[in-house]
Amino acid sequence: MTLRPPTEAEIRALGEDLHLDLTDEEVADYRDLVTDTLDAYETVRGYGHPADEPTGPAGRLVEPGRRVREGDPLNAWITRCTVAGAEDGPLAGWDVAVKDNVAVAGVEMTCGSQVMEGYVPERNATVVDRLLAAGARVVGKTNMDDMAFTGNGHSSAFGPTRNPHDETRLTGGSSGGSAAAVVTGEVDLALGGDQGGSIRIPAAWTGCVGHKPTHGLVPYTGCVGVEHTIDHVGPLAPDVETAARALSVLAGGDGRDPRQPAPVPTEEYGAALDGDVSELSVAVVEEGFDRPESDERVNARVRDGLGELESLGATVERVSLPMHADAADVSTVAFSEGFLAAVSGEGLGHNRKGWYDTTWVEAFGKYRRAQGGEFPPSVKLTLLAGAYTSEQYHSKYYAEAMNLRRELTARYDELLAEHDLVAMPTTPQLAHEWVPDQDRFGFIDDAWGSLANTCAFNMTGHPSLSVPVEPVDGLPVGLMLTGSHFDDATVLNAGYALERTG
Repeated sequence: MTLRPPTEAEIRALGEDLHLDLTDEEVADYRDLVTDTLDAYETVRGYGHPADEPTGPAGRLVEPGRRVREGDPLNAWITRCTVAGAEDGPLAGWDVAVKDNVAVAGVEMTCGSQVMEGYVPERNATVVDRLLAAGARVVGKTNMDDMAFTGNGHSSAFGPTRNPHDETRLTGGSSGGSAAAVVTGEVDLALGGDQGGSIRIPAAWTGCVGHKPTHGLVPYTGCVGVEHTIDHVGPLAPDVETAARALSVLAGGDGRDPRQPAPVPTEEYGAALDGDVSELSVAVVEEGFDRPESDERVNARVRDGLGELESLGATVERVSLPMHADAADVSTVAFSEGFLAAVSGEGLGHNRKGWYDTTWVEAFGKYRRAQGGEFPPSVKLTLLAGAYTSEQYHSKYYAEAMNLRRELTARYDELLAEHDLVAMPTTPQLAHEWVPDQDRFGFIDDAWGSLANTCAFNMTGHPSLSVPVEPVDGLPVGLMLTGSHFDDATVLNAGYALERTG
């Protein structure tokens, strides 16, 4: 029996419950789009029923935030500010950009959305406090996809972020502004968030380094998330050494983030970089190259990069992990109801022991009720799909997808027990062209294809790094290296070795 598609009446009722103010045209379109989304649920059903298992801000605001209106050709910035950090420290003298879903006290945080315009957090995110205490200076909030949805950099309420290598193309998302600010040399470091690839994809499309740390290594406290089990925050940087030095400052427990284990294992990641990969074993997952979206030119550049690692003494072996091909569908099913729960919980959700930002909860609850119709199609579709399947199928498929996440994690853990790293293209595509005035179907079709490889490791939580390899016709390409949980040092060192061959 296939899943029953929704009726227009059901979509209209769900839209009313979610305060989305849907027009008749939107109701018809989202009925079709939710129906298409059910294909991912059919993938999850195909696995049957996996067995159940028992079980005070640092820094000083020198220049208040001001909306950027000129002198920003790539549209990388939403707000400029100056927050001075400590006079000395390991990052003294560094200018840092912060993605606009990471709280900086006293500076507007929009999450790239018209819905949240005017919200000003009272406290810094933990990662911002740590950067400031290490001597860095925050110089602004960067543009991002609306509410961190979509992977190509086109959905911000403040306009798309253009690619530094070709302004007719996009940066990738959702941390596109952070990547553009790094690549153009406006900052020494930028913070990004990653729920499905949002650090690594813009790094790949713009030609910088993007690191998604092990889930829980870096505290997410004070950052606006999408779903607690996949939320990550980490660095975008011009090179691996900069990312590693930043990670040494960012990593570690803060006692308020339930994503983190106790204790959190950390090390001096910059000091661990020696470029020696002579005893490294790399498993090349062939399903990461064989995607419907794949560009063979991208595949060829990534294989050339792996050949460089091999020339340095690493052992590179092709392997097959069939479940990787279904990771995007599993992610879609888990993500839809997980995000619905976060929104229904006024942006934070319920039933967790961590710190709750009450000012954010109050503001998000008010703003989404007043202006929910301003959310982009990607947000509306995810909420409607999650609400429909939750109501119609009683969250059964969400539960099955979450169990399949455990199975996917186990498959990768088994592979990493035999190899130090796994590798594949960060994204199987080159940077997308900017297409203005897309209808909803074009918008959705363009939104998530770039996440086909990256989203797997948001679900499994393994550390994952995008590092540039040779470009294609002047457009950057990223190679993604992924390692065992909390072995971020090995991932970074392999990227460092590869970087030095260029």
